[in-house]
Amino acid sequence: MSHYHCPCMEQCPLHYAMGIIGGKWKVQILCAIHNAGSIRYNALRGKLDGVSNTVLSGALKELEEDGLICRTVYPEVPVRVEYSPTDSCRELIPVLEQLSDWAEARMAREKITD
Repeated sequence: MSHYHCPCMEQCPLHYAMGIIGGKWKVQILCAIHNAGSIRYNALRGKLDGVSNTVLSGALKELEEDGLICRTVYPEVPVRVEYSPTDSCRELIPVLEQLSDWAEARMAREKITD
């Protein structure tokens, strides 16, 4: 089914995708984990300026449940937990890069600056 002919937003593929990756921090989290390859919680939090522990831990849990990241617990003292991208995340990254290219071109046309 093409998303251009959706009879209902609940069945729209784009609506489905945005339900998984939408939100203030999920794309940034995915990019940071993908770029790192594997990263611990505090290192990830340090890359995301302004995210709270509650929001970050909730987003990580959702991304793991949706199969975009893998959480690995190492039986050490203290316990070490690392997050890494899954194959599904690696498939998504080029799509996010295309979206970024689109946004960058649009921002340049509109002369948007930080």
